[in-house]
Amino acid sequence: MKKEAKLITNNGIINLSDNDQFLYLDFVENDVQVKTNTTEINGIDGVLTGATSFAPFDLKLRFIFSGMDIHDYQLFKHKLRAIIYQREPYYVWISDMPGKKYAVLPSSTEIEDIYSRNGEISITFSVFKGYSESLKETDEYSLSSGEWQFEGGLLADDEIKYKHDSSSFKIFNGSSDTINPLLRHKFKLLINIDAPKGFKITNHTTGDVFEYKKAIKSNQTLTISGLHPFIDNKRVGNDTNWQWITLAPGFNDIEITGEGISNHTTQWVFPFIYR
Repeated sequence: MKKEAKLITNNGIINLSDNDQFLYLDFVENDVQVKTNTTEINGIDGVLTGATSFAPFDLKLRFIFSGMDIHDYQLFKHKLRAIIYQREPYYVWISDMPGKKYAVLPSSTEIEDIYSRNGEISITFSVFKGYSESLKETDEYSLSSGEWQFEGGLLADDEIKYKHDSSSFKIFNGSSDTINPLLRHKFKLLINIDAPKGFKITNHTTGDVFEYKKAIKSNQTLTISGLHPFIDNKRVGNDTNWQWITLAPGFNDIEITGEGISNHTTQWVFPFIYR
C-alpha cells in the first residue's frame, strides 16, 4: 500500500502523495518537550514545583523526488515551498498514524540533491499545541470507520457513546492525558434539560461539578464551549458556579442532578489528545 502524507487546511485537503514523482518515506516525531514551573526559596532545600506544561515539538517528514530533468526538479521545489509555507496553521496527517493529526506550523525544509534531477526532501514542522489529536472529534465517533486509535487498546463499540438521555452514564476519554479546557483543550458539551430550579453535572471521576442555577427548559440549549457556558450565543457564566468539566483518561462517571429535572439530553464533543 502506498504511504501518504496530507495537509488539512482551512481551504481543503492537500495530498502530498498525489504526485507519483514525490514519494513519502517516513517520519520522526521528536520527544515531548516538558516545561516544569519551579520556585527556589533561599534557605530551603530543592525547589517548589508547579504545574507542568508541554512545549511544541518537531515532526519531520522525509520524501524523495524523482524528476524528469533538472527543470522539472527545480520547478517542483518551487511549488513545494508555496504549498508548505502558508500564513495560517494547518494539520498534518500521515498514513503511518492514521487515527491522528498534528496541528503544525512549517519550520524548515532540507533538500539533499541527488545528481541533478532527484532529491531527498525533509520537511520539519513545529507541533505548536504540544500534543497530537484524534483525526475526528467524538461527534463523528464510529469504531467501525477505522479512523480511531486508542492508547489502551480496542474496546467494544457499544461501550462508547457520546450522546445520552439518562441522568447517569459514562464518557470515555481515549486520550493519554486529561481533557482540560483551562489548558485550551478543545471541549464542547451541549445540554438540553427541563430544570425548574437549575441543575448540576458532576464528574465523579475527577470531582468536577458544573452548576447552572436558574430555570431552563429543554427547548433551550446550554452549550459549554471550553470554559464558557452559552444560551442562544449569550454567555451565562454569572448564572453558574464558575466551574468547568474535565475528563480523565478512560471512563468518566457522569451524573446529572437537580430538583424536578426531566427530559435531559447531553452531547459531548472533543478530540482525543496524545502525548
